Order: sequence, then C-alpha cells, then structure tokens
Amino acid sequence: MNGHRITILRRSITRWSESKATTRLLESRGFVVTPHPDEALAIGSTDIVWLRGSLNWYPRTLASLAAMPVKERPLIIAWQTEPLPLPARAGLRTPLPNARELAKILLRDHRATDMRTNARRIRQLHRVGIPDVLFVSTRSRQTWLAEQGIDSHFVPLGYYEHLGRDLGLERDIDAIFVGAMNDPGHIRSARKLRQNGVRLVTEGAWSRETGLWGDKRTEMINRARTFLALQRHPGKLSGQRMLLGMANKSLVISEPIFDPAPYVPGTHYVSVTLADMPHAVRHYLSNEDERSRIADAGHRFVMTGLKLDDSIARILELAGLS
Repeated sequence: MNGHRITILRRSITRWSESKATTRLLESRGFVVTPHPDEALAIGSTDIVWLRGSLNWYPRTLASLAAMPVKERPLIIAWQTEPLPLPARAGLRTPLPNARELAKILLRDHRATDMRTNARRIRQLHRVGIPDVLFVSTRSRQTWLAEQGIDSHFVPLGYYEHLGRDLGLERDIDAIFVGAMNDPGHIRSARKLRQNGVRLVTEGAWSRETGLWGDKRTEMINRARTFLALQRHPGKLSGQRMLLGMANKSLVISEPIFDPAPYVPGTHYVSVTLADMPHAVRHYLSNEDERSRIADAGHRFVMTGLKLDDSIARILELAGLS
C-alpha cells in the first residue's frame, strides 16, 4: 500500500459517476483519495493533484498551484478529455464558436469548454510548468499539442459500469442520438436526418431534471438498433459517445473522424458522412446480421479491451506511480 494522497478536482455541474469509479480504482491501489472543489490548495496538503476534463474548469485551484514554489508543488496530473483543435494535417478549419460558446469566451467563463479556450488555457499553464504530466483522450489532440511543442500521452477514455451494458431488450427504436439538443450543429443534423426519412429519437440534456442518465439511459440505448454519433465539429471523436453506444450494444454510426484510434471503422463502428447517414441507417436496419456483427464487435471491444481500469493503470505507469 503506497499511502500517497491524491486530490481529485471536482466540477460542480458534472455528474460524478466516473469520479466515483476513478476514486474506487485509485483506492484499490493504495492511494488516499480526497475530492476537492475549485478552491485554493495549501502547500503540503496533498501529494498529487488529479484533474480530468479541461484545465479551464479549475482556475482557483490552478492559480494556487502556480503561485507555489515549484519544489513545493504536488505532482499535477491532467487528463484533457475536452476538445482541442485538430492538427494541421487534418485539413479541417477550426470552426467559429457558436453564440453560447462566444458569450462564455468573452466573459472568460470558467465553464467554457470550447476548443479555443481549452487551447489557450493549456498554453498559458504550460508556460509555468503545469501540469507535470499531460494526458489526452484522443490521438488527434496529442498530435495538435506536438505541433505546439507540448508533450502529452494518449490514453483513451475507458468503459466503466455506469455507461451501461447489454440488457437483451427488444430493439424497437430505429436510431437514437444522445446529447444536449441546444447545440445548433446537432439541431441541424437531426433535422436533415428526419427530412430524409430517419425515425430519429433525440435524448439528453445537462439538466439534472431533464437529462438522460443512469438506468434510464441504459434502457433507452438498449432499445436502439443504431446509435448516431453526430458531431459538433467535423472530424472530432467523442469517446464518451462511442463508449455509450458500444457498451449498450447498439450499432454506432458516426460521421467521419480524423484519427479515430482506438476504434476501427468497419470493425467497431460504421463511418459515413451526414449526407449518406440515412442510407446507412436503412441499410443496417434491413440487414440485421451485418448490423449485429459490427455492434457485437464494438461491444466486446469496450467491455474487455477498453476499460477505465486500464486507462488509469496506464496514467499511473506513465506518471511514475505504478
């Protein structure tokens, strides 16, 4: 038992099912884990600071860490799972922010999670040596950071039990999209799909009252034959959405992703443009054996080969804590 003290930074508006799973996994390895809101940390109060999401979410805590003498800082581990720009070789322009994102950018709101804000914050903190070890959940983010001269390690998001499982239910929903429907891109995509004959169910919101969470979410995705991974920005991989669809054994049909590792199109999921998505949905609804083959492969992959436990073990190893 190592006894190292780990402080996990917590974001108040986020549901903490993954944080609880991470805490349990770290405690099983002998760490003493304490959750911490975005407030200042005192020198000597912890050995390790662990944050997941965006470095922009924790301004007070990170300001206190930046003010400490370098030799007195705890080890700072960051797992950037929120968007960053695509690398230059993707050949895709960074989209302009939508109205909601722009308002948060102008206000320098710590809740902002757009790719420009995330990129700016990483550059700022890198100049003062924070974090000590940076992880990213997509390989495209690692490539972009390398273009900026910033070292990082690629560790994908992993499955944990709250994301769901196969319940063996009758799949009576043709297609489902799970995500907040206040994003203009999602709204336009859903409208186009419905105009082209897709019987699409849209579910999800950040609200605790109206959102789709827990057992209700698992049951809903278990009823869906296809799970559509619509993108806010072209080429982006949403690892959480891929895990949700595959864990619940629905066939994931995604818009094209630049560097989709660790997922393999045609093996774990189907990759098509939005224009071709209605045809793809109809094809797999009419070819159950083919739909099941890919859905089963994706399900096996995330349930056995892409687990949160493995992701955390890899982070600890690369941070010199294993």
